[in-house]
Amino acid sequence: MNGLHAMAAWIQQETSARRPGLDQTGVVMRTASVLLLLLPGKNGPELLFEVRSGKLGWQPGDICFPGGRRESSDRNYAAAAVREASEELGVPYKDIQLCGTLDFFAAHNGFMVYPFVGIWNPEKISEATDTGYRQWNYNRDEVAELFAVPLSWFLHHEPRIGTAHIQVTRKDDFPFELVPHLDPHKDFHQEYPIYFYQYGDKVIWGMTAAILHSFLERFGKGLADFA
Repeated sequence: MNGLHAMAAWIQQETSARRPGLDQTGVVMRTASVLLLLLPGKNGPELLFEVRSGKLGWQPGDICFPGGRRESSDRNYAAAAVREASEELGVPYKDIQLCGTLDFFAAHNGFMVYPFVGIWNPEKISEATDTGYRQWNYNRDEVAELFAVPLSWFLHHEPRIGTAHIQVTRKDDFPFELVPHLDPHKDFHQEYPIYFYQYGDKVIWGMTAAILHSFLERFGKGLADFA
């Protein structure tokens, strides 16, 4: 047992030296945190969205929630969500109040997203107006535009749904002789919904819409008391 305990102590030391990373053989290739930020509005709480800058190499012009990758200085994914939102939106870190963690989202493109929900809670109450976010000095390199949608709108408008189809095939070097129970002529198929919310000239879809839909499905009835 002494050898086993010594090995356990060594493993504990090695694993505490760095944070776990993503195994390259896994299906998750990237991770990110996003923040569903609620603001005060004329007709109740509103949800903030970004239009991604056309300068970005990935999904320029798409609509998303503020967020991004976790950095080594971030205590956890929640801290990453608040930091990224603060940097992108140009608001003080302390003015964002986290409310909770939402369901994690694993996209079919290998993206794992950790969503959180929070409120804009500035120290100066006089700043908390329905036009507040329009005065923010947001990062123009990453964000082309900010806009907010009343929660009540989402509660009264169902999304349009499209269906996507994915297929996983095995290449010629796959050793079927080692797993004879697999049918070499049968591929893996899966269908999944893609949600589209059209608010005026803005179309919210993809991962952002999927996270939004999950949020509304989970909290919709309760949100009606506030929206």
